[in-house]
Amino acid sequence: MVKRRELRSKPTIFAYYDDESTGATEFRRLARNVRHRGNPSEIRSVLVTSATKHEGKSLTAANLAISIAKRENDKVVLLIDCDLRRPIIHSLFDKQIEPGLASLLAGEVEPDDVAHDTELDNLKVITSGRVVDSPSYLLAGAKDALEKCREKFDVLICDAPPVVPVDDVGALGPYVDGVLLVVLAGKTDRMVVKRAIDILGDIRAKVLGIALNNLHGTLPYYYDYKYYRYRYERKELPKEENGTPSEG
Repeated sequence: MVKRRELRSKPTIFAYYDDESTGATEFRRLARNVRHRGNPSEIRSVLVTSATKHEGKSLTAANLAISIAKRENDKVVLLIDCDLRRPIIHSLFDKQIEPGLASLLAGEVEPDDVAHDTELDNLKVITSGRVVDSPSYLLAGAKDALEKCREKFDVLICDAPPVVPVDDVGALGPYVDGVLLVVLAGKTDRMVVKRAIDILGDIRAKVLGIALNNLHGTLPYYYDYKYYRYRYERKELPKEENGTPSEG
């Protein structure tokens, strides 16, 4: 198991996860809905994707994994960065990008060798690993890699590339229990979303549902978690002068 680093150069996503915030409440609801689609024991692996890029699927995957780990502290949750083209999970958790999933897919390591510790004892992270020329070719070994992870961990959350631009989800979707599609409300064209759903249907992926994101602002760098809104949210968080939400 990869140990956490003692010194961090920047805050991790945990610095922006407030258990009492509106956003955390919505992610807890999302976690409950995802895990309780049918028999909870059957939904052990969830792939999080989007129709196109910049819809918030990586932040959704990370916060979903955190919420499940906090809610089900008797389970060990593994978050896997399956986006070998535009990886970001290593940055969100301040981990080294290598070694990671690429090495696991190539058969060079076992899951325990590349699973990083996090601030939560029951949440582990596998980063994307080295950059490869042909992610689709490497992902051909996804079935065996995911099976090995299922043997070691209770719940898998996989952050995957967008559905429409590339075919990587086709190598992953059939080997997970369900797919969560993240859509940026008010921006993503309906026909693009429909195309994504059709593609998921073609690979016989089980779509658990659609998570609607609506980005109302911008935080520095990629930490725009606190601006995520699902369709059933009722209120806005008041903001300080520096633009970050104020909790009261």
